[in-house]
Parts: sequence; structure tokens; C-alpha cells
Amino acid sequence: MSFLDKILRRENLIARVLSLLIACGLWVYVMTEQNPIVERSVDVDLNQSGLSNDMMAFNVPDKVVVRVRGTRAIVTDEVQHQITASVNMRNVTEGQQSLPVNVEFSNGEIIRVTPKEISFYVDTVSEKTVPVVTRMIGNESGDLTIGSSSISPSEVVLRGATHRIDRVNKVVAPIDISGRSGSFRTESALVAVSDDGYDIPNMVITPGRVIVEANMVTQMISVDVPVKLVMSGSLPEGISVTRTEIVPNTIRITAPPSVLRNMPAVQTKPLDISQVNGTMILYAELDFPERVIPERSDVAIHLSAERVADVPAGEVRIQNEN
Repeated sequence: MSFLDKILRRENLIARVLSLLIACGLWVYVMTEQNPIVERSVDVDLNQSGLSNDMMAFNVPDKVVVRVRGTRAIVTDEVQHQITASVNMRNVTEGQQSLPVNVEFSNGEIIRVTPKEISFYVDTVSEKTVPVVTRMIGNESGDLTIGSSSISPSEVVLRGATHRIDRVNKVVAPIDISGRSGSFRTESALVAVSDDGYDIPNMVITPGRVIVEANMVTQMISVDVPVKLVMSGSLPEGISVTRTEIVPNTIRITAPPSVLRNMPAVQTKPLDISQVNGTMILYAELDFPERVIPERSDVAIHLSAERVADVPAGEVRIQNEN
């Protein structure tokens, strides 16, 4: 090999080495400047696996927070879709449990998982058949109610945690009666309800919907309200009313709820007291608004009056009122 060939081969080797160094430098530049290493914390769905069909887990979080590290091209706003988080419940038993959270991220490094371990409660699953009842919603005045109804099916199968299902003896079909009148037919999704009226979550109801046929009627409620005396006219000069008694002082009325809300008492029609003198029993008619059905229409007013020298005409002094 000539001396010239050796020089050329040596120069070619140097060129190759220089090219490699330049390529490595460019790669380092691109990785550090154009696609650097970054960290990000993301919410990741927590999956459950291995739990027996005859058990249910409670208080398991839906998500965990995972902090990861990787290149900026990998750790983007959508990086959570590349991360899986799960908890294996294969060998759990009934009662309070604690298990580690398993996280996988093949394209980068996992820095931290919060929480690393979850605590939850495991209960057995039970089933029972319960009746379906209706619940009215959307009735602003409260005057309308469902008079009669038929529900199909009238019973459903309830499946859920034993400690919760024991509290449920019915399921409710919510019925929106806004703007309804007369007969109607509707479909309703069912809700499990405890005996004290609270909705019970995580219950499987089969079937989950029912058909309700019903008719609307005006709701009437009966209550006892006090009687209030209204007087008119003027007492004779020198006469003072010392005692009044209303018999009875309360009466039972029946009316729609919207009427009763604005009716704390029943007033008498104005009772003329211009002829009152001594002890008297007068009868006063009661003054009812529309849509009120009373048990009686009048009350007796027992009055006691006496002459008092310093009482001007028309002034009423009631010393004792029952």
C-alpha cells in the first residue's frame, strides 16, 4: 500500500469519527433542547380486578394521582391514557381491607403514586324482592296528587351489599307531575330507598324501569286551626268587656295544602258589640276562603261586661280572653 493510500485511509477514518461525534452531539442537542425530560402529575382511572361476584367493595377511589417522568414527546396532556392503575382484589375477605395500587407506564418512569395503598370495605352480596311505590316530583303547589295508579311490574329484584340491602324494603318510581291533569301513562327509572326516606346507592334493580298509569286528583288535608274573634261596632258608654271565651276555640278544616299554608287561623265574621251588657252568649259565623270545607260554620262567644265609670264610649277593655 502506497504512502498516499495510507494518508487517504487515515483521513477517511478521521472523517468517520468526526461524523459520529457530530451525530452524537446533534442527538444530545435534540434530546436535551428539543425533546427534554419532563415530569407531570395526572389523574388515572383506578381499575378493580379479581373481586368475587358475591362480594362488593366500598370506598374505593375512582382515580389515583400518578407522577411520571419521560421525554416531552411522551409526557403530553394525554399521557394518562398510556398509564394503567389497578388494584387486585382476588383474595380479599369480608370486612375492612388495605391493598397496594399497581401502576404501569411502559414509556417512562413512575415517580410517585398517590395513594400508594387504598383502604376499603368488602361486604357480601344479597338479593331480595321488594315492592315498587311512586314518588311525586315537580308539584310546586302541592295541591295535586296521584289518586290511583298501577305499576308494571309491581315488584322488582334488588341486589346489593348485605349491610345496605337490609335497610331497603321498597324501591321508588319518581313521577314528574308538572303540568299533568287527568289520567296519564309514563315510564320511570327506579331508585332504592331506605325506610327513613334516603336513597341507597350501588343497588342493582331488575328490571330498572317500570310503567306507571295514574290519574291526578286535588289533594285535601284536614287540620285543626284556632279561631280568632273579630269585633265591630262600639261598646255602650261606660261598658267594658272583662272576659271573652270562644267555644270551641279551634275547629277542623279540610283544604288544599296551598290554602292551608296561608291560613294560620280562622276568623269570625265581624261580631257587633254595640249592645253588649252584662254576661251574654253570642254566635259568630266563621269566615272561610274558597276551597275550605269546615266541620262547622259558627262558634259561640261567651262575653262578660261590666260598667266602668272612666271608660269612654266605644273603647274595648278585655281583661281576660280565652
